[in-house]
Amino acid sequence: MTGTRQFLQTASDSRNVMSEILQLIFSTELVAPSRCLWIVSPWLRDIPVLDNRAGAYVSLCPELPLTKISLSKVIAELLDRGSQIVIATRPEGGNRQVIDSLPLETRSDQLIFHERAELHAKGIVGDRFALSGSMNLTFNGLERLTEMVSYQTVRSEVEPLRLTFRAEYGGRV
Repeated sequence: MTGTRQFLQTASDSRNVMSEILQLIFSTELVAPSRCLWIVSPWLRDIPVLDNRAGAYVSLCPELPLTKISLSKVIAELLDRGSQIVIATRPEGGNRQVIDSLPLETRSDQLIFHERAELHAKGIVGDRFALSGSMNLTFNGLERLTEMVSYQTVRSEVEPLRLTFRAEYGGRV
């Protein structure tokens, strides 16, 4: 998938599109980690982002269990592979779920965590892609609510978002 694709996912639609986009993003990141990966979501939970029940991702990460793989497990693996991860969310207790689920040894200068009460932006941005729109990284955002999301892979569209996220939240360029 190249270029820009926009998706409107309604409450009555099949919910597979968003799950498949997240699987595409995070499996690609495991193959070739971004120098910096920004995850910005006012509401953030440790949702499953890879479905490894059939062993589809064993070749990317042999130690992954044959279950649905949570965001925190993928983040920990990306940190081990040298990626810097920047997470921005609101200061609400449940939003620390991803950070609190990370092993203590992965919480280093490679991980930047922001809590901002005024945060409303939403996106996941890496070296080669940007996912932005209305979706929070929560069960409701993924499974229940109507969401509009844009997935971009054109460098001239991704780079301005990378620079904007870096200016706002820090991280490597």
